[in-house]
Amino acid sequence: MVVSRGRLGAPVRTFDARPARRAALGWMVAFVLATAVLTPVAVWALDTRRWGLGTAAALLGMVYAAAAGWIAGRDGLWSGIRVAALHTEGVAARTRGGAVEYAWDELESVTVSGVQYGARVRWRFAVAAADGRVLRFGDQLPDVRELGEAIAAEVADRTVARHLESVRTGAVVRLGPFAVDLDGVEKDGERLPWKSVHDVVLDNGLVAVTAPGATLSALAGQVPDALAFTALCAQVSALRDAS
Repeated sequence: MVVSRGRLGAPVRTFDARPARRAALGWMVAFVLATAVLTPVAVWALDTRRWGLGTAAALLGMVYAAAAGWIAGRDGLWSGIRVAALHTEGVAARTRGGAVEYAWDELESVTVSGVQYGARVRWRFAVAAADGRVLRFGDQLPDVRELGEAIAAEVADRTVARHLESVRTGAVVRLGPFAVDLDGVEKDGERLPWKSVHDVVLDNGLVAVTAPGATLSALAGQVPDALAFTALCAQVSALRDAS
């Protein structure tokens, strides 16, 4: 991946989906070839009344065909970002349209969502840039949660200061369904004053503002910059406590 010299700083880590894609393609080709071999064997065996061989070949062929179809249809395996590189001053990625790179100041928000599949969580991160492009990192990338959380932390470090200054001047900052101001936090017309807010957390795919007898919550995927929202609430609450 080509990165402008010095623009994004030193490389930290590369997240590369290509080896997994090549392995998946190899298995898919092997399963297709196995199906192609077993199908005429099954037809011949059944036609010559070799029932045991014919049935076994037919069943095994169906299993291999189903496995090839499952690999071909895996969500995100063949699409999306192929490789991403985390740097000290930004992130670069290779997409179908070519290579892109952004410094941290050129990114505006990170929306995170996680879908539970048994014991596994499939993480997705939508990173919105100032030029209107949205980079979507999914679990086709190895350790995508580490990548997404690193980007979210860098973006939050820069956006929280701006949001806090807006709140200081009396403005209302809206992040997804939540509205934050000097008096408290609001969602869907329900308001919790800062003096009653017990905690603001991002956990299990939910953003929750808790107070005695009340909770304001939303799916993390509905809250752009959920990490910045939790940090902003903590700072505004501390600001109110200090006043």
